[in-house]
Amino acid sequence: MLRRGHKKSRNGCLQCKGRHVKCDERRPVCMLCSMSGRDCSYASQMPSDSPLTTSTPSLEQSSPNDNDSEGGLTVPDITSFSGVSQSMINNCDDVALEKTINLSHMELLIHLTSTRDMFNLGDATNPYSDGVSLALQTALQAPYLLYQLLAFSSRHLVFLHPSKSTFYLHQAVSLQTRAVSLFNSSSIQVNSHNCVAILLFSTTLGHHLLADTLNRREPGGLEVFITHYVQCAEVHKGVYTITMTAWPLLMESDLEQTLLRSTRFTSRSPKGNHCQQATDLINSSGGLSEADKAACRLAIKYLQLGFDALLTSSEDQELEVRYQMIFLWAVVVPQEFTSLLSACKPEALIVLAYYALLLHYGRTMWQVGDAGEYIFHIIAEYLGAEWNTWLEYPRKTITTHWG
Repeated sequence: MLRRGHKKSRNGCLQCKGRHVKCDERRPVCMLCSMSGRDCSYASQMPSDSPLTTSTPSLEQSSPNDNDSEGGLTVPDITSFSGVSQSMINNCDDVALEKTINLSHMELLIHLTSTRDMFNLGDATNPYSDGVSLALQTALQAPYLLYQLLAFSSRHLVFLHPSKSTFYLHQAVSLQTRAVSLFNSSSIQVNSHNCVAILLFSTTLGHHLLADTLNRREPGGLEVFITHYVQCAEVHKGVYTITMTAWPLLMESDLEQTLLRSTRFTSRSPKGNHCQQATDLINSSGGLSEADKAACRLAIKYLQLGFDALLTSSEDQELEVRYQMIFLWAVVVPQEFTSLLSACKPEALIVLAYYALLLHYGRTMWQVGDAGEYIFHIIAEYLGAEWNTWLEYPRKTITTHWG
């Protein structure tokens, strides 16, 4: 690139001379000293009618040889009109010009603010723009949250643009890794100033990991899937722990109404009987302790709330979050149930098959797709024919829908 030549500054201030940068020689304070907050002083006085302070460059003052194009059009140096010279840009180490704007990140930011479907497994009652605005404002003081928001935006673009999925997936992983690294290195203690940022970070990370987990198709069948799902569930448990620990603080934050809606949803009494067969299995099982049975019943209760939300009339405004249990289930089920899944206990796997059915009902969600069908089939293959009776209801429903 051709660069405009310039004369050396002969009458610059002492501060710029000491820093070996080009001074614009403005009085009483030069531009660099003004921008960096330094004291500005000169060794000698300069005439007040100096061209640098009284004249304004015009288009005609640009040398034809500086920026010639093939068509003969002379392109003026825009720094001549802004009052900022190229040397100032090159040498000013105190101004926030150290990092160029990453256009890929700008794409993610624009996508985040303009695409409502990204968080369609969450609480959709509030206007999406309000929620994103709160998240971005909060992220200004919590960079780990900003990195995670951009990571999840890139993860959504993996789904929208399959031809560029490798690029967006790599970007999502890199940004998420950076987010987690920043969060872990901060040794953060939850308080009134950061509780919103921490919860938003944990929740967004949970949504991201769930999308990753539901889209995995790796060799190894059920055991490999269970490993990834349990890891995802552990992060979700972290969300729950943070929420409970900071509950009094969060009730005084902008998230109060959102959290109260989720609490009302999960504290309802189940209405349907879609999970009755799973309940019968747990009640009659001789291989589970009473504590294990209680954990399975609680997991089933939340699944039934998910089916109620999906299959009940949408006239109830609370049911605008009809797919929310797909995300919340890993958050609210007890740790004892997750441990049963880790051990691949058959009864727990039957309950998981009903979660697969819930996923199947939500197959239009970008995070889900055919995950319900896939998970159900690897469960059925793992358990074998002796457990077919207990899988009859989810199998019939999934087969009917895909037939």
